[in-house]
Amino acid sequence: MEKKTDSTFIGVGVGSIFFFGMGIWDFVSNKNGYGYGYGYLIDFAIGGLFLAFLLYLLRKTKNSRNERFEDERKILLSEKSSCMSFNVLFIVFAIMQITFKWNTIVVDSSLLLLMISMIALLIKFSTYLICRYKY
Repeated sequence: MEKKTDSTFIGVGVGSIFFFGMGIWDFVSNKNGYGYGYGYLIDFAIGGLFLAFLLYLLRKTKNSRNERFEDERKILLSEKSSCMSFNVLFIVFAIMQITFKWNTIVVDSSLLLLMISMIALLIKFSTYLICRYKY
């Protein structure tokens, strides 16, 4: 089986680089990213938290390289939760389509996109937790 880097390490690294990059961009372009005069400090602080968490993960798994790579259980959980979440999302979208067609619920497009993304994230997270508890 081919070893792939655990997604936690990748996500924390990308988050750190993203927020440090936003902080540098806000500082150089003199933008007030969050409406405050020192919005770039917030970006640097969040990037620093991501970096500290990455260093913690690397130190915790220093001598145990097996924890840095995905194992069969994580792959099984990912596949099962993806399958379940797609099924649940399909049902939710079908119900939303029916309610919109009958004018039971009337929303504009920006609110609809926000609702869909929040529902998708919530369903994906909850099905992952269910599969993790079950398997």
